[in-house]
Amino acid sequence: MAGKQGGPGAGEPAAYQPRSPENLRNVVLVGPSGSGKTTLAEALLATAGAINRVGRVEEGTTVTDYDDVEIRQQRSIGLALAPFVAGDSKVNLLDAPGYADFVGDLRAGLRAADCALFVIAANEGVDGATKALWQECEAVGMPRCVVISKLNHQRADYADVLAQAQAAFGAKVLPLYVPVPSSSGHIDALVALLSQSVSDYSDSAARQVREPADDEAALIDDHREPLIEGIIEESEDEGLMDRYMEGEELDLKLLIDDLETAVARASFFPVVPVCSVSGVGLHELIEIMTSAFPSPVEHTFPAVYTVAGKTVTGLSCDPAGPLLAEVVKTTSDPYVGRISLVRVFSGTVRPDATVHVSGLLPVPGVRRWPPRPRRGRAHRSPVVAAGEAPAPQPGLHRR
Repeated sequence: MAGKQGGPGAGEPAAYQPRSPENLRNVVLVGPSGSGKTTLAEALLATAGAINRVGRVEEGTTVTDYDDVEIRQQRSIGLALAPFVAGDSKVNLLDAPGYADFVGDLRAGLRAADCALFVIAANEGVDGATKALWQECEAVGMPRCVVISKLNHQRADYADVLAQAQAAFGAKVLPLYVPVPSSSGHIDALVALLSQSVSDYSDSAARQVREPADDEAALIDDHREPLIEGIIEESEDEGLMDRYMEGEELDLKLLIDDLETAVARASFFPVVPVCSVSGVGLHELIEIMTSAFPSPVEHTFPAVYTVAGKTVTGLSCDPAGPLLAEVVKTTSDPYVGRISLVRVFSGTVRPDATVHVSGLLPVPGVRRWPPRPRRGRAHRSPVVAAGEAPAPQPGLHRR
């Protein structure tokens, strides 16, 4: 994180299954409509090697906007999931619609995810709905990261949007990277404030990590101190601030470890500037998702009851444990029939398995109380272990 060399893995198939739930990340993209969430999801998939060609919303060729209505209206109207692989980690990326008309799918995405990326366009800013959504995530302790997108928009104002985000979300919203201004007006480099290096995207073939020039070093000096102080305030080492104030040069690994811990426990919220079109910031964003965001093992379990209404305890995110899953969304496909997106908290869902629906989880069409056991044949799907959320999407995990 924060400028470490090396990027996400590439060329791995989307059906890749991680060795354990610790290698999973369930991340939802939230934010206003038009902030660039779907375009960002497409760019992340391409950067990770999950797709060979970047689709466009205007052309109706994106992975997550596959519905005929979405293609015609050029906007997301439903929750969509697209997995990709980065190194040893698999990221289940949920693209939630931004329009208030589809708030149900947004809520479903929050239930299925362990952490959230708040996508805010550099040419727009923070609206009231995004503030309210941040407060909802804060109430349940969901880790969050702020992504300032559309850096190269002609009306982009990164500094102003960053100030808006800090005013709306709090003092612990601090940038890990800062865009480097250029004479052309386009952003093609970021300075990493912790590692004091530069990620240069001017060569479209690949990102180059290099030493900062004089003007870039000045940019680091202007922004690095508030970031370090913010990380130290969240550190469990009570003497760290004293050593820093005395002029001691703090170990970079120690700062990164404290940063990742603070992000995972939702007490620190990094800001990453991104341009989905040019690729600026995409490697850095994937690194944050895989290094700092928590795995499903750290996710708080929902309340679980037996058929008799007794509380169930002792469950964990174990693929070998008893099956515990929640249907977060069900849709109807004219060719396949009903398709459900399921978040598996414990156990493993296997093809042709017979599953028991207790009626106590929010499954569409099943009464919560009194509990009425039902049995049925599961639709054919790949093996889905604890922590996963299979995707109702063409070309992905269709159930």
